[in-house]
Amino acid sequence: MSGANIKRLMDPEILAAIMDSATDGFTYTDETGYIVYNNRAYSEMTGLPDEKIQGHNIHQLVKEGFPISRMMLEVFQSRETRSELIKYQADSERLLLVTLSPVYSPDGRFRGAVGNVRDMTELMQLRQQMDITYLDYDREMQVKEKANRELVQRINEMLHLMEDYDIVGRSKAMHNLAELALRVSHVRSTVLITGESGVGKDVFCRMICRFAGSPDYIKISCGNLPENLLESELFGYEAGAFTGANRTGKRGIFELAGDGVIFLDEIGELPPQLQVKLLTVLQDRRFYRIGGTAPLPMNARVVAATNRDLKKEVAQGSFRRDLYYRLNVIPVHIPPLRERTEDILPLAEHILLRLNRQQGTGKLFGQAFKKALLAYRWPGNIRELNNIIERAFVLARSDTLELEDLPDEMTAQWLQRTPQGPVPAGSSLHCILEEVEAAVLAQRLQEDRTLSEIAATLGIDLSTLVRKIKKYNLPKRHNRGK
Repeated sequence: MSGANIKRLMDPEILAAIMDSATDGFTYTDETGYIVYNNRAYSEMTGLPDEKIQGHNIHQLVKEGFPISRMMLEVFQSRETRSELIKYQADSERLLLVTLSPVYSPDGRFRGAVGNVRDMTELMQLRQQMDITYLDYDREMQVKEKANRELVQRINEMLHLMEDYDIVGRSKAMHNLAELALRVSHVRSTVLITGESGVGKDVFCRMICRFAGSPDYIKISCGNLPENLLESELFGYEAGAFTGANRTGKRGIFELAGDGVIFLDEIGELPPQLQVKLLTVLQDRRFYRIGGTAPLPMNARVVAATNRDLKKEVAQGSFRRDLYYRLNVIPVHIPPLRERTEDILPLAEHILLRLNRQQGTGKLFGQAFKKALLAYRWPGNIRELNNIIERAFVLARSDTLELEDLPDEMTAQWLQRTPQGPVPAGSSLHCILEEVEAAVLAQRLQEDRTLSEIAATLGIDLSTLVRKIKKYNLPKRHNRGK
């Protein structure tokens, strides 16, 4: 800076104008402890007029309780810079950041102290608001995380319940189904469960009831009873309503269910006349016994199930459109097993585990057995899988369930997907399969491997391999030891 500029800057009027235009407060106390200068911002922040500040000694101001003077005195004593956030006036919310520093002349002599005061009120309020916002956000996130944890926990509980009923699955479809079941279990809306025979529609209904903590449902199959008998089972009847009726009358399912759940299985088989009556019950939430004149409330929740395509039935006119809409409030579709092959082995392992616990055994699946399960189309779904595993479990000759323990049609499907070369002639499918098995074993025994290694590549136990070698009377020279 040039000398001319310095000289101009030292002009008292210019210097005073500069200092009074500053937003920070400034003060200077000389080496004797007297306040020599303060700017306008300092007076405004402290609430003290110039005459109460300038010309006063800091010792006197300390006695009068001025906190900045106390800090200034400490700087005089320590000759070190001090900073402190203070509320200058007890009845004010104003927060001041006060920084006081000693001043020295070029020759090193102590010449007093200079103070800088900055109003931090707005900044602190902004920070508090940010803290509040953060706390609100943090609380909101904690609530969401807790809700997510509870949802995951409930889904896991639902999946365990599904395992109890042999609805085991790793597929996304089954996890979505479990999440849907959680929502469905705590409402009273009508549910329509669709899916092929054997997928577990009735089991799914029972699972919903159990997870909701309600008693088990009352089930009736709409396709197994004549129309008149089905009507009396649903609606009940008054004494003497028809020939052969109970003398005291009978309560129907709509009445017996109370506030529980009614499971109408095979709803697609419901006769047209009963479709009309069921529609009225769902609309009005009341019904009449056969031969009765007093309406009774229907408080039960209705869950219906079918393996039919009700949309097609509606289009063909065999199922009422309005009833379909009344039933299909919450649609639940259980996919067939062939559309979720990743669930086949977990299901099979679960069934085998249950059988092992029941019988006190430790049987396992061979690799070829597993491959055959995966190759099969499962038209009967979980019901068929249960039957196949149980039959193989009972008929297995060893602790490992092998390909030969499966029905011939399942083995044939697996062999069709497994290239084996020309199929030899035989009098029956069983004979053909045995010839193929013998040929495969003979080919593998030609390899330069131990029997243990061959058994491992075939997915069978060593004992099973030895037994099959004896069964097919394969040459001893192929048996190279273990």
